[in-house]
Amino acid sequence: MGQRARSIIGWLTAILVALFLAMSAVGKFMPETIPGFEENARQLGIWEIRTQLGILSLLIVILFLIPRTSTIGFILMVGYLAGALATVLTHGRYMDAIPLLIGLLIASISAYFRNPELGSRLFKKPFPV
Repeated sequence: MGQRARSIIGWLTAILVALFLAMSAVGKFMPETIPGFEENARQLGIWEIRTQLGILSLLIVILFLIPRTSTIGFILMVGYLAGALATVLTHGRYMDAIPLLIGLLIASISAYFRNPELGSRLFKKPFPV
């Protein structure tokens, strides 16, 4: 696969997962725009910290989209999404886990194509040029 194709796939998946997280963050700032958000947030125990979670989510998106900081943004994004996944699973909301798993998968695909050094470190393969 050529470098141009890798770049296109990497950026398309990055923008997709960034939109996913950004929309989630905006929803945390304007909960009245999402039907049932307050009830769900109270059940999950995040209602009191929704603003902080929204700010954190936006910071992660920014770090993830900047090429120079995309690796740290990816690591923070995995931690954030894994924490959200753990929260919904411990509350028995298994269907709510599906979008989070898809987000993790898309973020991983993006990191693979945008940051090939991650794969070379994880799998001890030479860094592709």
